[in-house]
Amino acid sequence: MENIRFTKEQTPFYAELRAAVDHYFKSNNMSYRANNQMIFKISFMFFIYLFAYACIYIFNENTSIFYSLYAFIGGWSVLLGLNIGHDAAHNAIFKKKQNNEILLFIFELLGTNAYNWKNRHLGAHHVFPNVMNQDSDIQQTNLVKIFPKDKHKTFHAFQFLYMPFLYMLYILRWVIYRDFKDARSAKIGAFNNSNYPRKEIIKMIFFKLFYMLYIVVLPALFLNYGVGETLLAFFILTISGSLVITMVLLSTHVGEDACFPEPDKNGVLPYSWSYHQVITAADFGTQSWLLNQLFGGFNHHVIHHLFPHICHVHYPAMTPILKEFSAKYNLPYRHKKYLLAAMFSHFKLLFRNGKKQEIAIH
Repeated sequence: MENIRFTKEQTPFYAELRAAVDHYFKSNNMSYRANNQMIFKISFMFFIYLFAYACIYIFNENTSIFYSLYAFIGGWSVLLGLNIGHDAAHNAIFKKKQNNEILLFIFELLGTNAYNWKNRHLGAHHVFPNVMNQDSDIQQTNLVKIFPKDKHKTFHAFQFLYMPFLYMLYILRWVIYRDFKDARSAKIGAFNNSNYPRKEIIKMIFFKLFYMLYIVVLPALFLNYGVGETLLAFFILTISGSLVITMVLLSTHVGEDACFPEPDKNGVLPYSWSYHQVITAADFGTQSWLLNQLFGGFNHHVIHHLFPHICHVHYPAMTPILKEFSAKYNLPYRHKKYLLAAMFSHFKLLFRNGKKQEIAIH
């Protein structure tokens, strides 16, 4: 269905919330974008990544350390994307868009493609989160049934059992397959991808080759390991990264109480834009300083969808404001206290959606 749109705002909820958020920043004489803490964090995270990579060559005699370092690099790569690449894509770090674009190259350095990811994330997911056939971030394969009204396959009855293993291949699939698939797709969810720039294909191929060069080829050439062993290390890297990224992504939109609004025959969604953001996103572990630092504010996901242009270091102060106005207007702010509870909730959804009957969630 084309021309999907939200209903008009029915209450002053978002206007009042935005005014309160504006007041918070103005009264504290702060910018929406990165502060000194964020600049230090960017530098620190890059340093750790480069240091861990250097340690592959320094401690190359110990096989256990060799594979452990690859596992660490895989997980840390995802944290780089969540903390730096994600905020840069939303122009939430620097005022000048060009400076954010420079940081977006983090995706290329990690074997993925920033252009494709921006199209998926900004052009589809943030436009219509949790709307079937529009949000390409939520469901990327027919092997899993996320949307209750999606086509049912017999094997979906077992998806709560096999998806944990398929989730472990998330990064590997992204690096070697998904980006190329996106380049050939005329549409990615709600995003029109028909005019794909040729230069992006060239850039994508170049950086993926560069990534494989420094992750697989160079260690095989200069260390006491063969190509097979470095490929195994790369596979371990992708499993580690996949575990980290799915741990975060599964906890934000697709729990057992997730909402999947559907447009009517005229393409009108049942909620206004701001209400839609609140009821389709969920938070987890918002009281944890560590989770906020590691996951780039993804645990404060509701406020992110309402104010995606604001740097994630500010989210812990903004979420209490959101909770206040959500309560005022009886909006169902959803939150799990612990990360594990949020993850377990996702597998409850998989179990329920694996049943043949369609369950509408509004």
